[in-house]
Amino acid sequence: MPDRMSQPSRAVIFFCKVNGIEYEEIKVHIPKGQHLTPEFEAINLMQKLPAIADGRFKLFESHAIHIYLAYAFPGVATIGRVVPEAIR
Repeated sequence: MPDRMSQPSRAVIFFCKVNGIEYEEIKVHIPKGQHLTPEFEAINLMQKLPAIADGRFKLFESHAIHIYLAYAFPGVATIGRVVPEAIR
């Protein structure tokens, strides 16, 4: 549920687009206080952006969302990853 004024929300949108992850964007307007509604609080008790709902699973904080998306979608976590010779 992004507001494109939020840099962390833009990062999640960019991550999804780069990795071909389909999503439904629901605009939440910060200046209008839409993140302070009871409906949004049901997704994120902290009432901060970004936040996602994947079925009954709800998550907020952009770093946590990125980690979840990388593991939830096969192939995303390994795309473009360079493994150093010492580890191979």
